[in-house]
Amino acid sequence: MNILNKIFYLFAAAIILAACGGGHGGKDEPDVPDNPDTPGATTLNGTTINSSSNMYGLVKDSQTGKGIAGVPVTEGYNWTTTDANGVYQFVGDATHARNVYITVPANYKVPVDANHFPKFYGTTINKEGNSRNDFTLEPQAVQENFTLVMVGDPQCKTDNDVRRFTSETISDIANTISSGNFQSVYGFTLGDITFDNTVQWDPMVKAMSNVSIGGSKYLTFFQCIGNHDHDAAEKSDYNATKNFVTRFGPTDYSVNIGKAHIVVMDDVMGTTSTGSTWNYVGGFTASQLKWLQGDLNQVSDKENTLLIFCSHIPFRGGASNSGSSVNKDKNYSQVLNLLAQFKETHIMIGHTHYTQNYVHSNLKTGNGLPIYEHIHGAACGAWWNGNSTVTGEPNGYTVYTVSGNQITDWFLKGTNQDKDFQMRVFDGNQIFGSTYKLKWYTASQKAGASGVTVKGNASLRGCFVADVFDDDDTYWKVELYKDGAKVGDFKRLSNGACCNIAITSYWFNEKNKNTSTWASTTASHYWYCPAPSGNPASETGWEVRATQTIPSSGETHVYTCSSLQTTYEGF
Repeated sequence: MNILNKIFYLFAAAIILAACGGGHGGKDEPDVPDNPDTPGATTLNGTTINSSSNMYGLVKDSQTGKGIAGVPVTEGYNWTTTDANGVYQFVGDATHARNVYITVPANYKVPVDANHFPKFYGTTINKEGNSRNDFTLEPQAVQENFTLVMVGDPQCKTDNDVRRFTSETISDIANTISSGNFQSVYGFTLGDITFDNTVQWDPMVKAMSNVSIGGSKYLTFFQCIGNHDHDAAEKSDYNATKNFVTRFGPTDYSVNIGKAHIVVMDDVMGTTSTGSTWNYVGGFTASQLKWLQGDLNQVSDKENTLLIFCSHIPFRGGASNSGSSVNKDKNYSQVLNLLAQFKETHIMIGHTHYTQNYVHSNLKTGNGLPIYEHIHGAACGAWWNGNSTVTGEPNGYTVYTVSGNQITDWFLKGTNQDKDFQMRVFDGNQIFGSTYKLKWYTASQKAGASGVTVKGNASLRGCFVADVFDDDDTYWKVELYKDGAKVGDFKRLSNGACCNIAITSYWFNEKNKNTSTWASTTASHYWYCPAPSGNPASETGWEVRATQTIPSSGETHVYTCSSLQTTYEGF
């Protein structure tokens, strides 16, 4: 072939190549390297990156190597989704963003790091240029059934606190899960991981790292931030969350597991720092509300989706602010209305250091049931004093069973206690304590050097008093049996009507406490029924039966107790 023929064939080949789109699948794109590892590339996986987009990246399938379409992506302020090529791009808030992150689809595994913490976020943020964060996801079949472990307030301040959390709480969780028939288990803390002591951040990371739950399985812990996780050395709420974000990623995020959409949000609105702790109110900023609306807009089938919402400070009735001095309805009502759009909604909360379940009876979800708010007692109980919360429930956590788009079962698990340990029964005539003699049946009495008011209730004289740890005023009933026959129904005291006299006596008489925190009446777990003789201590052959009914499934559990708690044992 002479030189003229060579030129002709090369020219013809060039024309054919141009007609076929220059090797980019027929797309009219610049002929530049299409390499996901090339910083600043103007195309990515076949998608042109707009010059205005300062945040972009590729989300791909680990098995096929192909991009995944429709994955929600955010930097904490704005939302977008990946295109048909698995590429996302948007104009993000580079000034405030600290992560770019995704909502993992239900048909993919949650990525984890070397410690088995979820790693759904990228950390490359260029304040003055483009930020690129890529994600690779491993496919899995959608998990119709899974288990959630909700842990309220580890709140570790000292090395000894961390030791107790590790050797008691984490060990008990691992033993409970590994010895039971639980499927696909995920853990969530509900805030106050630390207690105003930044020294404990890394020890707490270590405590929740690589938690073995049998064989080669590990518990993945998602994290929620609490008020005591805000760094009091900082002057702004934004900077005060830096310790948390550095170790665990975003404070506001979501994940899809099975038919559940799970949202975690920071509802601690900082005001100022005292230098030792963070002043705050509970609520959500306008920016957060917009972010949440954007997140929930990504859920296309709300009427068939279970919504689980995790925060730290209680909602308790939204605009009515029932029972919460820090809830000034900073967008709580708006959030509740958004949550009511789903098939079934559960709110998971910590903060109070006592258990309280609040049924939002005026807010019905798609299945006709109210939004159910679970306020969890603390893993640390009363700040690692003894083994109880401020109102007497055991230190512990709660295990939830998710089946399809419902939470079909749950139980409170006391640390180092049997699964069926769900109540204590007291003699309403008993006087507790020596220095401060406290009575169940006396409406107002004093304890402590400063004369703290301790509230009893006259209705309890002559009665069996059942402290049912995880009760509510709607889905529980408590009955008294004698020699196998039912002899009475218990009535439930209203919230605010009484202290737990036994645990209050323990705090003041044994632990020398001296503030109203240790005489809490906010949450009532106290049911009462007259003893046939008027003297519970003299009764024989009796048994208290507390029956829980799970709202969505109708599953029932009957817990029993046939002995009086007359000492501080177990507190």
